[in-house]
Amino acid sequence: MAIDISKLCADAIRANPALTGVEKLKSSHAHELVAAYFGYKSRASMLADAAYPLGALEEAAVLCPDIRLMDARRPQLDGLPAGLASSRDIASYLCDFLKAEGLFAGEVWLYEDLEHYIMEVYLPAHDYLILDELSGVMAETNAQFDEPYYEDAIVNDAGDAFIIDVTGTYYGSNDPDKPFSGDQIDMKITVTLPRVSGRTAFGEPDLDAGGAINDDWVDPELRYGMAE
Repeated sequence: MAIDISKLCADAIRANPALTGVEKLKSSHAHELVAAYFGYKSRASMLADAAYPLGALEEAAVLCPDIRLMDARRPQLDGLPAGLASSRDIASYLCDFLKAEGLFAGEVWLYEDLEHYIMEVYLPAHDYLILDELSGVMAETNAQFDEPYYEDAIVNDAGDAFIIDVTGTYYGSNDPDKPFSGDQIDMKITVTLPRVSGRTAFGEPDLDAGGAINDDWVDPELRYGMAE
């Protein structure tokens, strides 16, 4: 018989007084919090998702619990225990529980939301890949690049994958011994997370980076071909 991962998680939360406090957490409430943990707005929508069942969780490489959705669901659940732990603490416990039970062996991204994890943790850790993909553009300048700045990230649900588009700027220091040809690169980076299980468990991420030299320093007439 297939393991009911959502029930295991819900039962584990209810059985842990460090998470629930002295009051009893209703089974239905625990199930709704677990559904939000896996990225669903309700337990019903989780059960209706036959394409990415929780039973495939062990095949995932990355798990990023939806703490923001857990927070959003809490006010909608009447009668939660006053001493109920924070969504982040519950999510952290469930990650440890899933690993201890041998149901997930990949990497956990425990963060307030996916967008900020990508910008603040994932991309800095993979800066060497971005440098490699932007090396051709960098070679067209007279600068040495060492400081990327990520401005914004947008998560797009493509059905079979989450696609995170990040915009930013790579700053450099120009070489005074060479003619100035730009010291900033406007970047667009795309991180693709193929869905494996639920809405928060994915396969190996794929990173693609592109960019162009920021030409704000160029005379506008020359930039747009208006000079005589």
